Amino acid sequence: MSKAAHKRQIKEVRTKLSNLSPVAAAEAMEGMVAQQAKKQVNGFADFIREQGVVGIGIGLVLGIQMKAVVDVVMLKFVDPFTQLLLPGKTALSNITAHVRLAGRSADIGWGAIVYSLFSFLMVALIIYAAYKLLKLDRLKKV
Repeated sequence: MSKAAHKRQIKEVRTKLSNLSPVAAAEAMEGMVAQQAKKQVNGFADFIREQGVVGIGIGLVLGIQMKAVVDVVMLKFVDPFTQLLLPGKTALSNITAHVRLAGRSADIGWGAIVYSLFSFLMVALIIYAAYKLLKLDRLKKV
């Protein structure tokens, strides 16, 4: 609707409302407000349906839960297993390298970086496996 047509429609409504009794005008306004509210709700529902927001939300929740499972596996299995393999009986996530440069020193937590990368790779592998096993790559986008 053009701006001029919208202004003309508003003027018509005002004219009609001015010719009605106060009670009838209130009822007419109430009907218009209800109609506009219904239009907004339907527009939001259409947006949700068309944009696949529900699917994205489900994917996000599943991804978060998958990350929680991977975190537990990393903490309770991979970290203790690396303690057996690496010298010093230190968990992978706690291994640091002490670096000195120009009289200053810093501890670099390279173990935490490797731990994080391994965790990321596990999540990516699980998502890829689920994608292939469920044959989601063969679904047609409607």
